[in-house]
Amino acid sequence: MRVVLYAPPGTGKSRHVAEAAARNRRSLIFTRSHLEGLQMARYVAEFGGEAGLLFGRKSLCPLGAENSLRCLELRERGVCKAMSRRPLKLVFDVEELYKQGVCPYEALHVAGRRSNVVVLPLAYLSKVSNISAVADLFEEVDFVALDEAHNLLAVVEVRDDELYSRRYCVDVWGRVMCLALPLVGELVGRSRRLVAASASILRHFSEVFTYFLRAEYVEVPTLPGAENLEVDLIPLEVRYRTRMRSRYVEAVAEAVRRVFEEYRRAVVFLPNKELAAFYMSKLGGLPVSERPLGDIDHVVVTYYGSPVSEGVNLDVKAGVLVGFPIPDVKSRELWLKRRILNGLGFDGYKYAVLFTAVNHVVQAAGRVMRNLAREKKLLLLIDDRFTQYRHLLPPYLRP
Repeated sequence: MRVVLYAPPGTGKSRHVAEAAARNRRSLIFTRSHLEGLQMARYVAEFGGEAGLLFGRKSLCPLGAENSLRCLELRERGVCKAMSRRPLKLVFDVEELYKQGVCPYEALHVAGRRSNVVVLPLAYLSKVSNISAVADLFEEVDFVALDEAHNLLAVVEVRDDELYSRRYCVDVWGRVMCLALPLVGELVGRSRRLVAASASILRHFSEVFTYFLRAEYVEVPTLPGAENLEVDLIPLEVRYRTRMRSRYVEAVAEAVRRVFEEYRRAVVFLPNKELAAFYMSKLGGLPVSERPLGDIDHVVVTYYGSPVSEGVNLDVKAGVLVGFPIPDVKSRELWLKRRILNGLGFDGYKYAVLFTAVNHVVQAAGRVMRNLAREKKLLLLIDDRFTQYRHLLPPYLRP
């Protein structure tokens, strides 16, 4: 069984992946962040499996040690109080492990090498040099799970001494830039069981993933709690030339104020970081923040592709998506991705531009839709292009 799985938010995708991994002799699970990795490891333990994390020191060290030298320095200075690498009972909480006098990085790595389930960062799959540290894990693997698999459609730089088919690469001013997805397909090719899961890989964007991963496409069509989701549209012409004009800014600000008055906790997504800062300054009178503040009534103002736009659970009741996020056509990575995909026989514009935009929309909406089965939520889409590209969006996001 090798599948590319489309599953909307709330379908329990992570739990299903963890259950499948726990039942196999050797499983590898790749996640986007160490927080998602820790959560996945907890699920594996719930289903009777043993798990460990092979993430970097910086993410698993509560003191932020970036390398072994920094780790040693913190210990010699007495800043780091960890005295052991083996806890009495393994828990998947960095702070709790440290309180036990255990180095979380070392404890989770030791567990990873002896457990039947190893959780690793998705970034390991983007370059040959990263993979070399864990290449042995692929030799006898039974099951591989790629969580948030849409992230694999990325362009990475590869050195001349790294093995990679030049068919998937372009040479740009002496630098070799390659599409990551084919490399991943080669790495996981020997695994009989594979699940590449995402809420963004809809059927009309699936071909490039199923081709390189040699997998069938499977979709979960139903959104749990769909009856509790309200999707509204304001068909404002949000474009590069208009989005900072006073009339447009005032219209967006007024819409955000109305949403806040009714829902009290909301998140606003804008096309880029600079615009997020600009609009935050225009929301006078509202409690705004660039990061979540828990259950306090406030408005999180962020941007598509930000650290809180994917894989983070936000305690919000409503989301305002400003602008259909067509990426900057001048982006170097976008241009390279489009060129490589065209050369491989795929529609470069479709995957590099349209898929990127839809992915940003789906991931942003997903931050709002947590607990949808238990409470009503609102998504307010502000841009006339949400209608123009309606056919590309999942059914639950079509206004």
